[in-house]
Amino acid sequence: MRRTLWTSWTVLCALTWASFAFVTAARSGDGIFASSDDDTGTSLQDVVSTNDSRLTPTTREGLVKAQVQAFYAARDFRLVWSGDDEAEERAAVVRQALEHADRQGLRPGDYLSDPVRWADEPKPGRDAADYDVALTTAFFAYALDVREGRVDPLKVYKDVNLPVQDFDLADAFATALRRGSVARFLSDLPPPHPGYHWLVDALARYRDIAAHGAWPVLRSSTTVALTDKNGKPSAFAHRLALEDGAFADTIDPSDADLREALLRFQRRNGLEDNGRLTPDTLKALNVPVSYRIQQIIANMERWRWVPRAFEARYILVNVPDQSLEFVEDQSAKLSSKVVIGRRDAKTPIMRTEVVAVVANPAWDIPDDIAAKRILPHLRHHPDYLASRNMVLANGSLQQNPGNDNVLGKLMLDSPNPFGVYMHDTPDKKLFLSSMRERSNGCVRVEQIAPLASLALGGEDPDDRIIEAIATGETQRLELSEPLAVYMLYWTAFADSDGAMEFRPDRYDRDPPLIAKLGAHAEKPKPALAILDTP
Repeated sequence: MRRTLWTSWTVLCALTWASFAFVTAARSGDGIFASSDDDTGTSLQDVVSTNDSRLTPTTREGLVKAQVQAFYAARDFRLVWSGDDEAEERAAVVRQALEHADRQGLRPGDYLSDPVRWADEPKPGRDAADYDVALTTAFFAYALDVREGRVDPLKVYKDVNLPVQDFDLADAFATALRRGSVARFLSDLPPPHPGYHWLVDALARYRDIAAHGAWPVLRSSTTVALTDKNGKPSAFAHRLALEDGAFADTIDPSDADLREALLRFQRRNGLEDNGRLTPDTLKALNVPVSYRIQQIIANMERWRWVPRAFEARYILVNVPDQSLEFVEDQSAKLSSKVVIGRRDAKTPIMRTEVVAVVANPAWDIPDDIAAKRILPHLRHHPDYLASRNMVLANGSLQQNPGNDNVLGKLMLDSPNPFGVYMHDTPDKKLFLSSMRERSNGCVRVEQIAPLASLALGGEDPDDRIIEAIATGETQRLELSEPLAVYMLYWTAFADSDGAMEFRPDRYDRDPPLIAKLGAHAEKPKPALAILDTP
């Protein structure tokens, strides 16, 4: 099991508490502080060293306090935010960032409850010390939240395996202070990925929609029409225009323009783009803007969980979108439909690495799948194993390579704690469906042969793969270097043009995360349209 971010922080915090105690003891008798005011320095040390039994190194508040203590101890308990013009300017920059924490999908009140007690410049001595620690504590809490995430992913989901981020906040901020680059430090805190920053922009737009009355709820009798029966612009056209800038900017739109806007809406929401107002389309149109805002914030949080830099070459699976991309030098070289896990066998959120391409793989059937899906057949059909090319070996079931092997002809071997892999499938018709939650958790890839070729660093078709498959025997083709794989869960994402896209929350992962973030997370009801009454 991987060490979580919080486990790493626990070790760091324990060491920080111990080192702080040593520094305090070592300095308690010399009366030397770098502050120009010995009383203020003494007060600052007293405030920083105040213990709160509730703040253990394993709590979020305890982690922040440990970083605050390490920061002040390293700078000999000098004030940061008051005492001269430069300090006051720094404080103004930080307070402004906290006041606008909502731009990052966070709540300003979570950080400002203590610092707002000082409307004016604090008085020297204990008041200045209290203010300094209050602002530093608020700032550090914000910095950790926007940099690494407000929520530990493993406290929301059990099936997460993402890399631990290495960020020494106290040291990083101390460096920024020495360089006079506090504003740059603040701007560098959020994830640097364009996908995150596009969500920041989208969040502002959707909040603006909400502030101006949200969007209309469409009745079940709504038709695809530009005007209503009174000749006025229809609620349907208005609803589409709120999320479609191109349609909103069209002067005197035609019926064809309206239909194109509907098609774009369907594509942006992962729906079948047929230009008809289907029940699923009406349901998506009637998801409240307030819930869309919460989804955007939840997906911003998920961005904070991933590494701040992806590799030059990697595979990205977006589970809700049921899609895969092979990315090289920040450009998608391949896109493919995928089949994902059922709701009772979810595809996890994780990073792993492909180490080999396996041709004609055998399927080592997990015990739980054997118990649930194979043994019941075996009780009624003694020859079931032979009919499916399965054998019992060393107490476990295995399906030999062949045309009916569920892994198909190719598998990308990527060891991980969930036993989830990307592979081929003999059931190609699954890719024709818009709902592809059909696997036991693994990811079945429509373009598996081109993907395997790219993984090996070759072009499609790759002769090595063709020859290996032709043998009919299991062949393992090692990669020259591991290839990173990210299986992520984006239900809301935007592009550089500002177009916002949403996907079905297939595993109901959004509501618990929204709740952990402190918002009301009642999932929209399946039927949101207002039914017409006689």
